[in-house]
Amino acid sequence: MFTCCPQCKTAYPLSAAIIAHARGLVQCGQCGRTFSALSFLFDEWPSDEAHRPATGPDIALPVLRSAGEADTDADNTSAQNGEPDLAGVKSARLAWGLATALLVLLTIANTGWTFREPLLHNPRISAWIKQSGWLQVEEQGLLKDPQQMQLVSRDMHTHPTRSGILVLSLTFVNLAVRNQVFPELEITLMDATNQPVAQRRLQPEEYLRPGADTQTGLAADVYLPVLLELGDPGEKAVGFEIRFL
Repeated sequence: MFTCCPQCKTAYPLSAAIIAHARGLVQCGQCGRTFSALSFLFDEWPSDEAHRPATGPDIALPVLRSAGEADTDADNTSAQNGEPDLAGVKSARLAWGLATALLVLLTIANTGWTFREPLLHNPRISAWIKQSGWLQVEEQGLLKDPQQMQLVSRDMHTHPTRSGILVLSLTFVNLAVRNQVFPELEITLMDATNQPVAQRRLQPEEYLRPGADTQTGLAADVYLPVLLELGDPGEKAVGFEIRFL
């Protein structure tokens, strides 16, 4: 049987043993082109265009070389002739694999965050999250997640009998699935352009009734009313903002 170089049309006789040794990939000894002998395999002399390797007193008879002997040359030849770059293909596959793995991890993280509250019911998951430090948890086991505190009502007006005093009433609820530490309250008085004119941060002991037990925290789905008296900064204060910290 014969094979023919697709570039220089040089034909070579082949045997099954040579093809097996080269694993089908051979290099033309005439032009250096690496190609698959199996793709250009003929039982008889290929065609009139095919020619035998050049010979002469100063020219050694070129021979086919196996893929293992010409890996480096084959890569260069393939790149020059527009054939696929195997190294580039492997790099592209590796990049796609890493991108896919990253996407899977991001999906898992997003799902875990979306359903974090139900997951906290699981003792094993809750203990693992606590050990990892992803959530701020006090020593007594209370959750600290200010984003789960929701303000449901608020009102501010001047004191009916005392001048220079503002009365602020508000109610908030714990939307988490378990007890939370009482949050700090940051109260900011705003002017007509929404610029702060006064600000005060209150610890739980300052807004809870005297003698209230802070160790048990605020239970889930419990509404807590708060009534505060603040100094009036003057006519500039026309609005207010409350944040849980």
